[in-house]
Amino acid sequence: MDKNYLQEELNQILLSKKLNEFYLAIIENRQELLSDEEYEEIVRNDKNIYGDNKEQVKDLINKVQTDKHLKNIAPNLMRIIFSLAQVRYLAILTMIDDNVYDIANTKFLDLRRKKIIHFDNFTSLYNESNARVRCYTPDEEPRLKQKTVLIDVDDVSIIQAYENAYISQEGSEDLTSDFFNEVNGKSYTLKNDKKR
Repeated sequence: MDKNYLQEELNQILLSKKLNEFYLAIIENRQELLSDEEYEEIVRNDKNIYGDNKEQVKDLINKVQTDKHLKNIAPNLMRIIFSLAQVRYLAILTMIDDNVYDIANTKFLDLRRKKIIHFDNFTSLYNESNARVRCYTPDEEPRLKQKTVLIDVDDVSIIQAYENAYISQEGSEDLTSDFFNEVNGKSYTLKNDKKR
């Protein structure tokens, strides 16, 4: 990330954006060893596993969790299993400078570790009459630690229907470059991080 933003700066940038600058997207991990934070998110949120090997993955997870011989190394094995599984979630994305920001999860998307496998402009489902960009406080949204800009919609079932329609799709083609082409009108090449 080129710049670290204060939450107040992010809020100001996001509040200045129009609805058509936001995209609904299905995000999938790139099937490499998860960071501690990514692993905790998956375990805590019970994110869904997809792909041809999902039944074998679920069976393996069950065996690891119940095998008395694997008790001491179960957390490490679980992390490896989740890393190899196709883990997906729904996001609402927008661009901040040259970086993709995941507004629902209030963080920048690390595209070395995650890819966009489906996306649509937010205004294909919502407009100014049934959705808006606004600031939430921790009183209104207990998961927040400070004032944060999120998308406010009148009918959340539209988002749930979108998630149901696309999260379990069989293919997982990497559409990250297509996303950048549409949003920026320019091609995008994933930069290699030489530190990793």
